[in-house]
Amino acid sequence: MAEIKFVVLDVAGTTAQDDGLVVEAFQIAMEPTNPSDAELNEMTEYVLATMGQRKIDVFTHLCKGDAHAAFEAHERFVTSYTDLVAEGLLKEFDGVSDFFRELRTRGIGIGITTGFPREILDPIIFELGWSELIDTSVAASEVNAGRPAPDMIFRSIELYNKAKGLEVKAEEVAVAGDTESDMKAGYSAGVPIILGVTSGAHTAEELRATGATEVSPTVLTLLTLV
Repeated sequence: MAEIKFVVLDVAGTTAQDDGLVVEAFQIAMEPTNPSDAELNEMTEYVLATMGQRKIDVFTHLCKGDAHAAFEAHERFVTSYTDLVAEGLLKEFDGVSDFFRELRTRGIGIGITTGFPREILDPIIFELGWSELIDTSVAASEVNAGRPAPDMIFRSIELYNKAKGLEVKAEEVAVAGDTESDMKAGYSAGVPIILGVTSGAHTAEELRATGATEVSPTVLTLLTLV
């Protein structure tokens, strides 16, 4: 296996503790549509099943293809989630900043990706103090296709290579995430290490079944793999 030179990491559920914030913001976003309790429960189950995917795609499905309704719901979601982040309710998992520092000490680049749009990602980076610790960040709104497509991984590699004047290839990249979509994206990208972490949305069995090469309770395990 080639030497790992760059890692691409998910945010909520992998490097940051979501603790139900996505679901809370989603339910706030859907309140104006007046769903019944049964409908809201069904929608919430879909949100949980599709964790890691681009949020506008999720809302488009829930709004049965109504682009305007999906856009309005997504805007409410963005407002709600950024408010929760601003309140300090999103925390990094213990040791993540030190984990970033150790990767940098080893000369390994760090990229983060998310199913959130940039309007949410930037406040997360700011509030968690990651600005000087990571090399690249890519939001799902900035690529043609969100997860499970590998577009965000490829875009991260492209940005890192451009910034550093390097030619890092997918076979020199490790990916970590907590969702089936993360695993599928890593598999499609052809990276050699796909770490599934059980600190977020999906189980070890689900992560293995969708492409994880390793499974761990924490993203910090990546230090033993690269």
